Amino acid sequence: MVSLTEARELARRTATLAEELHRVYGGCAQMTLKALQEAIGVEDRGSFKAASALSGGVALAGEVCGALLGAVMAIGLALGREKLEPTSGSADYARAMEVAGRVFDEFRKELGAVRCRDLHLKLFGKVYDLRNPDEWREFVESGARLKCSRLCSIAARIAVEALASSGHLRGV
Repeated sequence: MVSLTEARELARRTATLAEELHRVYGGCAQMTLKALQEAIGVEDRGSFKAASALSGGVALAGEVCGALLGAVMAIGLALGREKLEPTSGSADYARAMEVAGRVFDEFRKELGAVRCRDLHLKLFGKVYDLRNPDEWREFVESGARLKCSRLCSIAARIAVEALASSGHLRGV
């Protein structure tokens, strides 16, 4: 286990990395996941690729925030089931769900929403249809890369804190 000081520092560094990665590359789900993969030692190329389609609230549909989804994916990689078994008898499944639930709840508490389109309204004062090329362009021009980078930072920090507070963050 890591000390409280170490956990706070790891959360800070991971949040900074998630924010920087998103500013440079875009793709909220992937960049949040990538920062967490590096921070907690669960790098996996397949899950990183899978996160491609989650940004913009799942395939740009404005549903659950991609940054939150990337954080939840990292929790699953760190704590989830490793074999095919019924959910009802899986300690790994229960552990992942408990910690992922903390991440979801804290994200909603801090930001007041979990849906991409609801977060748009809070951040930009309007909801964008990210599948519409004209609205996508307007979204980008309105500072989306910077504003959504902050969401990646928050999601990554919350994930590290949830792992630490539940006793599942090991010395990394």
